Amino acid sequence: MATAPVRGLSDAEAAARLRRDGPNVLPSLSHRGLLEISWRALTQPMFVLLMAAAALYALLGNARDAGMLLVSVLAVAGLSVYQEQRTERVLEALKVLSSPRSLVVRDGRVLRVASRELVRGDHLLVHEGDRLSADACILEASGLQVDESERTGESTPVTKIPGDPGEAGQLHAGSLVVRGEGAARVTQTGMATALGAIHRTLARLEPRSSRLQQELQRLVRRVALLAAITCVAASVAYAARDGSWAQGLLVGLTLAMALIPEEFAVVWSVMLALGSWRLAQAKVLTRQPQAIEALGTTSVLCVDKTGTLTRNRMALVALGDGHAQWRVSDSGMPPQGLHGLVSSALLASRMDGFEPMDEAIRAMARAAGVALGPGWQAGEHRGIRTGEPYVVHWWHAPGQARQVVAVKGAPEAVLALCAATPVLAEDLRALASRWAEQGMRVLAVARGTGSGPGHEAALPADVQLSALGLLGFADPLRDEVPAAIAQCRRAGVRVVMITGDSPLTAAAIARQAGLAECGEVKAVTGRELARMDAAALRRCVGDVSVFARVDPDQKLRIVRALQARGEVVAMTGDGVNDAPALRAADIGVAMGQRGTDVAREASSLVLLDDNFASLVEAVRAGRRIFANLRRALGYLFAVHVPIVGVALVPVVFGGPALLLPLQVVLLELLIDPACSLVFESEPPARDSMEVPPRPRREALFSLAAVGQAVGLGALVLVGAGLVQWLGHHSGATEAALRTASLGSIVVGNLALLVWFRRQGAHRAAANTAFDVLLVAVCLVWSALTSVPAVAAVFELATVPWPWSAWILLPTGWAIWRLWRHRGRATKRVIR
Repeated sequence: MATAPVRGLSDAEAAARLRRDGPNVLPSLSHRGLLEISWRALTQPMFVLLMAAAALYALLGNARDAGMLLVSVLAVAGLSVYQEQRTERVLEALKVLSSPRSLVVRDGRVLRVASRELVRGDHLLVHEGDRLSADACILEASGLQVDESERTGESTPVTKIPGDPGEAGQLHAGSLVVRGEGAARVTQTGMATALGAIHRTLARLEPRSSRLQQELQRLVRRVALLAAITCVAASVAYAARDGSWAQGLLVGLTLAMALIPEEFAVVWSVMLALGSWRLAQAKVLTRQPQAIEALGTTSVLCVDKTGTLTRNRMALVALGDGHAQWRVSDSGMPPQGLHGLVSSALLASRMDGFEPMDEAIRAMARAAGVALGPGWQAGEHRGIRTGEPYVVHWWHAPGQARQVVAVKGAPEAVLALCAATPVLAEDLRALASRWAEQGMRVLAVARGTGSGPGHEAALPADVQLSALGLLGFADPLRDEVPAAIAQCRRAGVRVVMITGDSPLTAAAIARQAGLAECGEVKAVTGRELARMDAAALRRCVGDVSVFARVDPDQKLRIVRALQARGEVVAMTGDGVNDAPALRAADIGVAMGQRGTDVAREASSLVLLDDNFASLVEAVRAGRRIFANLRRALGYLFAVHVPIVGVALVPVVFGGPALLLPLQVVLLELLIDPACSLVFESEPPARDSMEVPPRPRREALFSLAAVGQAVGLGALVLVGAGLVQWLGHHSGATEAALRTASLGSIVVGNLALLVWFRRQGAHRAAANTAFDVLLVAVCLVWSALTSVPAVAAVFELATVPWPWSAWILLPTGWAIWRLWRHRGRATKRVIR
């Protein structure tokens, strides 16, 4: 069969067009620029209160404090803007990673490129399950049907015809290929596509907040209302007793600033975004943030065999026709008597496909010198269907009126189609069993003639097929899989293999991977599953770890049966038909390399390298992120207790205000980095993968956890109160009392930070962000208490020598830890 090779664009021409037209992307509707981020930061309740306090100081004639508060507004706003921009950069980077992939021909090579790199003129190859990312005109098509409902609203798939001058000859961005395949030339990209016009309309609509954002907004609004009521009540109480409405309003504003939990939104957004980025570095793309929380509860991982547990690098290592056999371990190439089997296997494969076994067959044919003669023309083909685990390829042979049909697939299914003698059929079945027990993937090949294909290339009744033999393929286990499965077992996570391969092959791989602790593997087939009712299936999935010859509908049944037993299920999938099961699983995991766009859209995670070990690392990361979120929220609840308590002291007991708005700003500059940077950088506990998954219904932060956090904050408040009591009895000045209250809160905050970092861990691990924060706090405190001009600005007292020297101890300790960490990192680089 001779066809003119397609060259496509050259790499240089594609790069030039990409520079000229820009990337094939639509502008992000959710992206926020610097001005919008800054405006949102400056209109937060905390900053409104800061501005109100600054205005009050100005009205009282205290220009210095008013100016310092304005500077503080800019400092806190700058920190918020930095964190928001960092989050935006991470999200934009994740969008680039999650960009769909497209198959193009460039310089005569078939490449899979990010769809954002498509340019006008590209030769695009489309297959079932692809989500189109550009407009194109169809050059070739084989049974191509496209769902254009995203653009037109029409749910019925549209048949595409090459060369048609109308819509039938065009493909549009946003459409989904539901059947068939073809080739097309890209005509428009980006905003020039038909989808771009819809995007311009969407850009004028205000996007809705996510469920999590709405919950956080409700929480902030409720606490802000509480803060407003407290502000008014405290102001009135203080003013009524001391007769100073201005001082009363300052006390009320300080209380309101101490109560507003604006850090909640910062913690959630920064930690989830950076957590997703860390997962992406481990080759796991997070498409839905809530999947991160669910990862920590996963109790069952349902995984495919090919490409996930194995390398997906099939090699044809054995041939057999019932009379002669050849193994790759034998010297030389297959004997002449087996060339007919190789030739028929070539007919039963795609000449330009990327399916691993088709590639292995083509490689073997080239090495053995087997090729189709001139004049062979490919006809229709039929892929694997539910209940039909084989492929059918029709050919027009030169000089023959009848068409040649070649079939390749599961031995039991292909042999059932053939008119083989009982002895030959039994010999081939026995050979297939022996090879499967050795871990091979075994396919049977048959060949025949017919008047022509039936509906959708099906085999008509007049076809007589002859069994030609068996093909044995080897797909070795990934080296890291046994250790990863052992790690899952220690973590209380079951691994269940679900594959379309034969039971014997699946069992052999399961034994190599360590899925069976005692070495015995029981594989249940799809045929056996079909005979089970719901109750029997629930019992079955509790004991069985290997399911073979399973179709996509049965995958969905397995997932639901596991969930009915109370399991939290993560399931991998790659095809269009896997989408329902991926959607039904608690965590759907799509394959990044061999998965279809539909599978990715139905999933919450994407394995960029199709590697099971990456999925195990994602579970570890999910547990780390959940634990750190819980610690951060506990710290947030606890840290506000002493601040609010000290601010309430003058309202309840009288006397001067012990916390001023400017001092609350300093505390906020400590709290924000502590939550969003220190806890996000916290490594996982050493035993994070040696404990069972947390219960599915366990809340992120329970009422008991709130009580514990408030109790710890109350202990810090008691310490601050004790310091105040000692100060009063020793005759301390008002400035000294403020210094003592602020210092006790700072020390209490650091103690809370250490306690929550150690929570759930045997000991606090090294954390560079914490050490840097500690050094910064010590330096700022030294300036506040040692430099009279700085102390006067914040209305604090200077601390005489040698009492101020204590600050050297934590500073030296933190610097020593940073130096030691740097030395260890340098040694790792040298090694």
